[in-house]
Formats: sequence, structure tokens, C-alpha cells
Amino acid sequence: MEEKNEFEEKYNKDEFDDADDMVSDDSTEQDKNISQEELISSGDSGLEYDINKAPKRTKGPDKIDLDDKEVVIPEMKVILPKPESEWETTKNKKFKYKSCQFILFYDNDGQREYYSGMKVFQRNDGKYSDPVIQNNADTQASKLKKVYADYKGKKSEEVSMYEFLSFLKSKPKALIKKEIVEYEKKKYNKNFVCKFLG
Repeated sequence: MEEKNEFEEKYNKDEFDDADDMVSDDSTEQDKNISQEELISSGDSGLEYDINKAPKRTKGPDKIDLDDKEVVIPEMKVILPKPESEWETTKNKKFKYKSCQFILFYDNDGQREYYSGMKVFQRNDGKYSDPVIQNNADTQASKLKKVYADYKGKKSEEVSMYEFLSFLKSKPKALIKKEIVEYEKKKYNKNFVCKFLG
């Protein structure tokens, strides 16, 4: 039985089937404004869907337990929130923010893990700030940054986002520890990095 990630409760599931689809859009304005004559009409029922544009991928692999296993992180992605998504307000009511998708891919059977806690804040011009992770907080992303800081013999606040994310892009080796996370009254098994190796 496939185990859902808790983020699937918050985001549209299609956004999680293939992270590459979220960061690349091959459509152009010309594609979007294509005339009806260029599509196949199917009568009163509307326009016929071109099956050649249908996704060729199947569902992602079932989640497996990686507790105490060593992995390589071949890829990391930060997915910015959609512009139309709603802003949330910080507890002190001073700032508005949106959550990013922060994903680590593991080399074990196509596994990936989503780490919550990376955010963009609303700038005065209404645009996004650079993604940030709060130092020494209790979020999953903050804990991962601290794991890296410990690996480098530093404090979290001494590690820049550029240094941290660049390291995750360097295909590092890591040890995984399973944790049970509760989200909206449901429990999920998460494969978190507890230590970097090498």
C-alpha cells in the first residue's frame, strides 16, 4: 500500500508526482493561444484531448523505510510557491510568507523526502524574498541545516543559504533516521537525514 506524504494533504497531488514538471514549462504563449482550428473538434462535447500530450510516467515509487541506511543525495530541489497561492501571516503578525517545497532525492529506489520550514517572505514591492530557513528552529528544514552545521563544525547562523544548498547539490552521502511526524491528525513515516558522511 502506498504511503502518502503529508504534503499531499496541503498541495495538489499532481505537483508531487514529478518535481521536474514544477520547474519546467515547455509551453509558450503561442501554445496557450492556439486556435481551435489547430485542435481536433469532437462535436458538442468540446475539443478532443491530444493523447500525445498525456504524461508518460506512472505513479512514483512506494515509500520504504530507510532507517539507519546510508544514501547518496543525487539531487535537491527548492520549488517556489505559485504566485496565486495565499500569503500566510507570522505569529507576531508583522510579516507575510509562503512555504516552499524543499525536496531531497535519495539514491535508494527512487526515494525522496520533503522537508518543511523553508519560506519566502513578502517584500515591500509584493515580490518574493530569497528562500530562507530559520536558524535553530524546530522545523524539518532548520534541523537539516543544523545537521550540516554540525558536520562542518559551525553554528547554524554561520552557514549561509548558498553554502548549505550548494552542499546539498554536491551529491553528499548521508545517514537516514526514520521519524514519525503528525500532520493534521495523521501520522507519517519520514526518512530524514540525521548525519552527513565522508
